[in-house]
Formats: sequence, structure tokens, C-alpha cells
Amino acid sequence: MTKLHVLNEILTEFDETISSELNVDPLGLLVIWSSYGQDIFRRRISSISNDVRNFTLNLFNHAVIRSLIEDDGVVLGKGLRNDPAYAGRGKDSAAFKQACLIYLENAFTYAMIAAQNNKDVETTGVLGISKARRRWDETQGNPRLLFSHESNAHVLVRQNSLGVSGRYKTPLVEMKFFDGAYDYALPESRVQWEKVRTQLLVKSKPLANLHKLAREHLAELLADVRRIPECSFSDLPTELKRAFVSTFRSPVVVGTYTRDFWLAVTELDQGAPGALYEVLNQEWTSANQRQERQTADVFAQAAANSSLTADDKTKLEYVRVLEPFLAEMDLLLGVMLSAKSQTLGEATNKWKSLGRDARTLPDRAAPIETNTAMQAQASGTASVRLSELLALARVKNIEQQMEGLLHYHEKVMQARGQSPWLRLLGGNQLKVDVRIRQLPAKDDRPIGAWVHHYYLPQFRNLLSGLRGCA
Repeated sequence: MTKLHVLNEILTEFDETISSELNVDPLGLLVIWSSYGQDIFRRRISSISNDVRNFTLNLFNHAVIRSLIEDDGVVLGKGLRNDPAYAGRGKDSAAFKQACLIYLENAFTYAMIAAQNNKDVETTGVLGISKARRRWDETQGNPRLLFSHESNAHVLVRQNSLGVSGRYKTPLVEMKFFDGAYDYALPESRVQWEKVRTQLLVKSKPLANLHKLAREHLAELLADVRRIPECSFSDLPTELKRAFVSTFRSPVVVGTYTRDFWLAVTELDQGAPGALYEVLNQEWTSANQRQERQTADVFAQAAANSSLTADDKTKLEYVRVLEPFLAEMDLLLGVMLSAKSQTLGEATNKWKSLGRDARTLPDRAAPIETNTAMQAQASGTASVRLSELLALARVKNIEQQMEGLLHYHEKVMQARGQSPWLRLLGGNQLKVDVRIRQLPAKDDRPIGAWVHHYYLPQFRNLLSGLRGCA
């Protein structure tokens, strides 16, 4: 196996912190707030995994693959058996599972394109559909579907990580449907797959029918003697294409038949996320019109839920203590980035004009510094960065706080192999090398205002789909 193939076997998950940090997170705060946010949601949702249709499509694809692996009657053709990537493991190899995932994702996407003129078919949110449309046009509506784990079968560049299976892998791992190597036979996994059978496939006839059709088609395809079996879209069974569309035609449709299942297996209606769930439910009137509350208000109301355990209440309170501190750090950097060139004194006056002073950062940092359990929850990079921010906040002089924040920013950017956004010349002159930031009005950013949302918009989006609402 080549070095590239070895890497492809390993690098199959999408890391949202990589791209998200590069251009919009100059202080590297994402890794801090996401650590506390994910402790609430237990990695069930994220900025790239919060769509009920994609959740269900990924789980469905794995359900098909699992059934093929467990069925001894499904036999691989000579070409696949002799593929070195299968390494004698056959249907239990990573290459086989990846090939199945790619094939099923592409079949679904092309089926949606073919039906996109139907008024009840919603293609927005289908991952990779823009690239797929180009392939569709290039082939006059008859693209090839290749059964392969290699990049020649991909429609979306780096589809193993950027497609449905990559973006929605972590939540299913966290829910114990399989581990990072796609092992479906773990003891805890058997319980989850039994729920799929009894609570999803049995109760949803369209999904059960699609499962049957997809299995039958793949079983036939896998018997092909070629090393890379393939099927043109026109030869894909018509009934299978129709079933893909009718079952997954929109998040609203998927939400109507999966709501109870997903709430049960994610447990997002219980504990700390459950308290947020109750508050968000109040945002919907009988006419299903959203009346969204501010993030800080949602967390405050959720933390006041009397049914919460002490541990779940603590998770919410940690966020309520953390965010006012991170928000002020973000604002201070904004002040420093508000002019192409300014002295530390001029920046200090701007900070004061926003109602801040030398005590603003220390006061916001104090409840975090005195809570060792809260600090211990963060680990790795998140822990290091939080500790460094707390340290620079101890300084009682505004100009020294800005110098400390500048050095912290330089360290974050250096770790990324990038240049800092601003420099300090002559020990007093701030020089900005990127587009300047527009400062908010004082009334628009009162002390304690939040700027990070801790996956609340993503939770809203998932719940919107689960409600069966557009």
C-alpha cells in the first residue's frame, strides 16, 4: 500500500477547527469555546453536522453497509477480492466501507439532481451537489458511478472527509454506532443498531424499502469481476432512484419520520442540552414562527431549570462565566484593529469610550481563575490558550493588557504558520496589516454581551428539521 493510501485510510474525518480558525479567529478562541460547548452537546452536533437529512442519510448508508458485511450471501467479485487495499479483509476492510459510502452518497446526489425540477425536492444542503451538477452537465445527465475507495470515484474533492460520511462521522461515533475504524460489531453498537431496526426501519416503510433496494443493487454490483465495478446513472434501477428522492427529498420530510428516533439516540432532549431544548421550543408559536432569544438569555433560562442535575447545571454555568471573558478579549482586539496605525494611548481611549477600563478584563477573568474545576475541563490547546488569556488579564494596565494580547495573537498565528494581523512598532505604535475592524457603538456592545453562540444556531437548525418545519 502506498503512503498516500495509508493516509487516506487514516484521514477520513473533517476537522472543523482547521479551516474555521484560519481567517476569522485571530485569537484562536474557537478551540476554547467549542470545548465547553461540545461538553454540553457531547459532540452530537457541530458547525458542520446539524442537518437532519444528512444525519439520516449517513446513518442509512452505514446501515446498508453493515447489512452487506453481515450477509454471507453477498460475495465480492474477483477484482475486488484481489484489490491490495482490501488486504484479505474483504467486506470488513476500510477500503470496502469507504467505497460503499462514496457510491451511495453519489447515487443519492445524482438522483436528487435528476429530480430537482420537482417542486417538493429541496437540493439545498445536499453536500457536493455543485460539483455533481458540473459532472452531470459534462456527461449529458448520465455520469458514471464507480465503486472504489480511491479519489477517481469521488465527486467532491476529498469526499471521505468533506462529504456526508466525513462530516457526520463523529456524531455517530459518539453515539456508539461504530468506532473510528467503522467497526459495527462492538457490544454497545449492537444496542444502537437494534434501535435502527425497530425504531427507524420498521416504522418508516419508505426508508425500509430504500434499504432493501440499495442492498439488492450493491449486492449485484459487488459480484462484478472488475477491480472497479461501475454503473452509469441511466442503468441505476429506476425504483432505487425514485426511492432515494422520495425518502430524502427535503429535511422537512426526513424530520417527520425520524424525530422520535433521533431525540432518543442523541439524548439531546435530556440533561443540559435538554434544558436548552425546552427553551428553544418556547421560541415557536402555534403558527411555527420563530421568535429567537439572544444566546445569553437562552443559556440563562436553561441554567435556571430546576430539574437539572448539579453536573448538567454546571456545564451551562461554565459557558455563562466563560463567554463574557472571551467576548471582551475579542472586543479588545477589535479596538486594536480599528485603525491602520494608532498609538497604544489612542487605542486605550477607544477602549474607555466603549465603557471599559483597566478592571474590565480582570473582573471577567476572576470567576474563571477561582474555579479550578472549570479550568480543568479544558484540555490540550484549549487549556493552554485559556490559561494564557487569564494570565494577560491579570495585568492592571490597559496598555500592558493590549501588549499581552498582541503577543498572544502572534503566538497563535505563528502556530498556524501565518503572519500576525498587527504589529507593535517602537514599543507604542500599533500597525495593522489586514482590513481594519469597524468598532461597535457603545450601546451595541454592553459589558457582558456575547459574541460566540456555543452551537445554539446549529441546535436550532437540527430541531427545525426534527420538527418537520422549513
